[in-house]
Amino acid sequence: MSGEDPGLLGGLPRARPGTRSEKRSEDSAATPRAPRSTPRKTAAKQAERAQARPQARRRRPAPPPLEPTPGSGPVHGAGKLAGAGLRAAGGLTREVLRRLPRP
Repeated sequence: MSGEDPGLLGGLPRARPGTRSEKRSEDSAATPRAPRSTPRKTAAKQAERAQARPQARRRRPAPPPLEPTPGSGPVHGAGKLAGAGLRAAGGLTREVLRRLPRP
């Protein structure tokens, strides 16, 4: 877009105005905020509170991970095999019921 062609933004000033418009009264800009209901805590007060707190209780160490027992491998494998068999049976049953004529 060339500098001579005003285009879409041609009516706008190139820089922001230095003064506020007359729509904005000086009263609304100068209105102070309401004071805080509680004063801010100083660093010294926060340090005092931190020292006054009782020490945190020590946590128990996490229990060691369970080691597999000698018979757990075959039991785990049998459970996986049974789950696979149930999934296959469920799929087969769903297919048979889908093919049956509806009443």
